[in-house]
Amino acid sequence: MKEKEAYIDYEPHQLMLYVEKDDGTFGPMITGSHLSKNYIDDYFEKMEKLRLSLLQQLKDNLISPVEYYRVIHDFNVFELSKRTRISVFKVKKHLKVKGFYKAKVSDLIKYAEVFDVPVSNLFQVIVVEGRDSETKNGIPDENLYKVLQTKTQNLHLVITKFESGKK
Repeated sequence: MKEKEAYIDYEPHQLMLYVEKDDGTFGPMITGSHLSKNYIDDYFEKMEKLRLSLLQQLKDNLISPVEYYRVIHDFNVFELSKRTRISVFKVKKHLKVKGFYKAKVSDLIKYAEVFDVPVSNLFQVIVVEGRDSETKNGIPDENLYKVLQTKTQNLHLVITKFESGKK
């Protein structure tokens, strides 16, 4: 690839490529990422829509928290089974709401470890709204936020929301 063909003006994501220089030699060149420049915003937008859709299904008691995190982490059933060391049959049961209610605590701990979340996050969703600047050392300032917990149709799930006191 020629140096002129490889150059992409995209500062946030830089790459080093080895390209053919104008004088016929090969050497390194710093350039932007074509994928990041053209597709990354679309990817994040689609992932956010997926997350919100799954969250609504979770609140409406249509899917289990295990299914929610499985899709978010892009695991198939067999991969989740292997990572948790829980049989495929049990994993498939836990993906359904009724099966999740019957899951053992030891299985929930395994899921939480694989999904890298506390076990409590299988029973609550935490939502922070407001400006990021309203924190002290990354922790919401208690004077600027109020904490609300809302029940959902799923009897085992609550929504914990930190709402900004400033608008």
